[in-house]
Amino acid sequence: MEKLKLLFVITQFYKGGAEIALLNLFKSLSPDCYEVDFLIFDQIEIKSAVSLIPQLPKWINVCNAAQNEGNTAYLKKAITKIYRKLTKRQLYRKNAYNFVNKEHYDYAFSYGEWMSPEFVATKVNADYKAVWIHTDIDKAQFVDDKILFGWDKHFKGYIFVSNLSKKSAINKYPFLYNRSHVIHNMCDDLKIIEKSRESLNFKIEPNIPVLLTVANVRPEKNHIRQIEAMKLLKEQGIDFIWLNIGCAANPFLKHRIDNLIKTYKLENRFLFLGAQSNPYKYMVHSDAVCVLSDFESWSIVITEAKILGIPVIATKTSGAVEQLENGRTGVLCNFSVEDISKKIKVFLMHSEFKSKIHSNVQGFTTKQAVLLEFENFVFKRN
Repeated sequence: MEKLKLLFVITQFYKGGAEIALLNLFKSLSPDCYEVDFLIFDQIEIKSAVSLIPQLPKWINVCNAAQNEGNTAYLKKAITKIYRKLTKRQLYRKNAYNFVNKEHYDYAFSYGEWMSPEFVATKVNADYKAVWIHTDIDKAQFVDDKILFGWDKHFKGYIFVSNLSKKSAINKYPFLYNRSHVIHNMCDDLKIIEKSRESLNFKIEPNIPVLLTVANVRPEKNHIRQIEAMKLLKEQGIDFIWLNIGCAANPFLKHRIDNLIKTYKLENRFLFLGAQSNPYKYMVHSDAVCVLSDFESWSIVITEAKILGIPVIATKTSGAVEQLENGRTGVLCNFSVEDISKKIKVFLMHSEFKSKIHSNVQGFTTKQAVLLEFENFVFKRN
């Protein structure tokens, strides 16, 4: 069988849910079946973030277009953002174009709704082009549909990471009907389990429940609502520790969060550990993993927690509703501070309920099912 030639284009490749899912997909693909080019558009140096580039399989052909630019990369990124906002067009580096020039691909993927698909639309020669979407585009305020769909005529398909996200997108954008597909985010099950066994270099107080959130500091992750919920629980005399892992992607928001923690005197209970290359060793020491976003198409963190057999408390995003069965394999709550605090209280105060959920998520796995989804997508079109 002749190899399929694939191109993936992304803005940056720092640790995040969508990026981890792509890394896991790369690791599951066979070099006997695929040739993969991977273009990273404008990865700037972020000290608080964890780059996933070193973990890429050696056979993947990588172009890190902003490599070795140093501080000038920040300026270029700022100019690109301003230009895109004003013109709805995308600037790109010459070496990005040189990477794909004269190449022909079976499939080319513009990976992420946060970037303009213009480059793949106009600079890439491919039989099939698709935009890979990782959020609820009917809810996400950062999505500019004039940019996301401005090059629609060049794309045959749109990939979503959950069925509900696909459905809500079609409801808002009916032209997506018959052009939308679902490929769920993939986890590396065995590696997650292996890394969860590493020693924890963080002392957890005995006999105090621990909740864990793994999310970079961005508005849609709503750490402020978590703090407000913890304040309510503190006032009710419920003591627990809330660990938070993730980089300060939005430093201004992080400053607001830090001030609120001090105001509510939660400095010893609501803790930020920064970006961690291995969040799994923290997960297995947690009573529950909390995924309390405003919107989320498919949470890789929920999948990872289920692989480790850890209960999840989540807001009713499209992804969480599809991933969890309320009261059986997880706890779903509304988006209000009051309901979040109420559901956390019930979980922490009722040991039988907690044990039941813990028991129901044992033995969960995803990898082969997601690989089959991807291979059905690419091979059925050849």
